[in-house]
Amino acid sequence: MTTSNENLKDLLFINLPPSMERDINDFHIDSSIEIPVQFPDGKQKIDSSTEISIEQIIAGMLKIIAYDTKHPHFDYYRKFVLASQPDAVKELNIAAISKEKNNSLDFAEELFLTVNHLEPISATFINLATLYSKRATEDTTKGTSYDFYQQKVLNTLTEGLELLGEDENLLSELGFFHMYQGNIEIAKTYLDRYLEVGTDTDKRKHVQNIMADINNKLNDDKSLMQAYDEIQMNNEEKALSLLAPYLTQNPKVWNGWFLKGWALRRLENFEEAEKAFLTCLSLGETNSDIYNELALCSLEAHNTELAKNYLNTAIDLDGENLTLLSNLAYLHLKDQEWDEAREFLEMARNVDGNDPVILKLMEDYQAASGDTLSAPIVQEFVDTATLKEKERLKAKNEKPFHIPGKEDSDDVEVDFEEALEEEHACSCGHDHGDEPCDCGDDCSCGHHHHEE
Repeated sequence: MTTSNENLKDLLFINLPPSMERDINDFHIDSSIEIPVQFPDGKQKIDSSTEISIEQIIAGMLKIIAYDTKHPHFDYYRKFVLASQPDAVKELNIAAISKEKNNSLDFAEELFLTVNHLEPISATFINLATLYSKRATEDTTKGTSYDFYQQKVLNTLTEGLELLGEDENLLSELGFFHMYQGNIEIAKTYLDRYLEVGTDTDKRKHVQNIMADINNKLNDDKSLMQAYDEIQMNNEEKALSLLAPYLTQNPKVWNGWFLKGWALRRLENFEEAEKAFLTCLSLGETNSDIYNELALCSLEAHNTELAKNYLNTAIDLDGENLTLLSNLAYLHLKDQEWDEAREFLEMARNVDGNDPVILKLMEDYQAASGDTLSAPIVQEFVDTATLKEKERLKAKNEKPFHIPGKEDSDDVEVDFEEALEEEHACSCGHDHGDEPCDCGDDCSCGHHHHEE
């Protein structure tokens, strides 16, 4: 028989002869069960004289696995594939990541669907959600296609959580997703649940910092929460009307002044916005977000040097914030200050050498300056005792005992930057590694793909 599903139109179902029945480890090939065969490329039928290959059978089964999980023989096909090709999940996942990097997104989606249905674990749900997030960002107008794929991100992560229970990776991804969407209360719910089950020390610290940042900015006050939500929904005037009575009653709460400045800056009232941000500083609060906002206001007042000073201070407070580093590198690059531009580009790519904004700035730098950026420069500070020990060992022709290690870091970043908007990847802008990853940096979103 054939199938009516549009994605499965190039399949034909056949029965194997009884002589083909056999066992593959614990799996038994049953000749009574129809199996799908994919037509050869460019053909709409299989001639009686054409020999059917195992590759065509596997390809047909993978199509069913990807697009028809309710097929009555879905489980049989899944076991058939895993029995005959034990490395299928790993190989298909590698192929899916490759296709996504090459922007063959339809094929990548089919492969990620297949991997997810073959082995439904948190990593495969996150990989699929990350692809949908990337497809959403292709709609720069944030229209119907954007909404469609963002909903698919949410559905995929939610489906994974329903299937797997309180999975720490899915909980954190859902938290980051809702943060990106501006659903702060929902995000807090998922991140609180993550903290109850999360085991990764670095990731827990990252989430705890995010939660502290949310709580500090909103001060657990409903008025501030509502104002924050209104700004996220582009209702700045409504946010200002909520903040006015709050600031009258709470004039020394810096969070309220920050939100007021943020709303005013988005309304392009830069002078009043600057006053609000300076009030935050006068109240004793010093964080990188305030200085970044002051830099944006200074730029609009055509005071580039003051903007650079503010960004320098912000970087002193948050030296691994890619938004700050890229903004300052851009300003130096724009003013043809090559040494300074290179300094901050080097710092940025030591944080994330695959960030698309940084890669673009590096290209612009090389084109404008004629200089070539080689391998990342990593600053290393060695104390006098270490230097003396190295000299002693060198003199004795000895080698110090050394165990290679890996240091992971994460950033807490609330990006209110609009002038140099970064693309969510998701959401990840992050590259996919070849090893399993459950770090959950930068969400979409900021999703990381996981190599099976």
